[in-house]
Amino acid sequence: MTDNTPNDPNQPGHQNPQGQPGYPPQGGAQQPYGSAPQAYTPGSNETTGGSKPPSKGMAIAGFVLSFFGLLAIVGLILNIISFRRFGRAGQPRGLSLAGIIISIVVIIITVIGIIVLIASATVLLQQCADLGPGTHVVDGVTYTCS
Repeated sequence: MTDNTPNDPNQPGHQNPQGQPGYPPQGGAQQPYGSAPQAYTPGSNETTGGSKPPSKGMAIAGFVLSFFGLLAIVGLILNIISFRRFGRAGQPRGLSLAGIIISIVVIIITVIGIIVLIASATVLLQQCADLGPGTHVVDGVTYTCS
């Protein structure tokens, strides 16, 4: 025969202190015995250790800046920072990656444009130095030098 003691939690009629027959107490994970009680913080997430996910504001700002010439450098920096933050948080990083790629392409195009502009200005100034002041037509191209 079995001993039917009133304190046996396996008995069908047993009531635990929370009032649920035969079930463990509800309310989430229990603290280990002897540990200090943890303060409740509204909005904290147990799965992320209480830290909130990174904001997309930096990724959006970097993406927008990546289209504007020399500002693409700032956009590239913002996109790299947000790419790394999203990676650590395990969140999608597509917007940051697109911003990085666009920033690099725009920076390369801007640098090539500046080099072409400087080279053209140098050729024009050299041509005007050779021709002297006035309006000159050379090979169908009109130069106005002052």
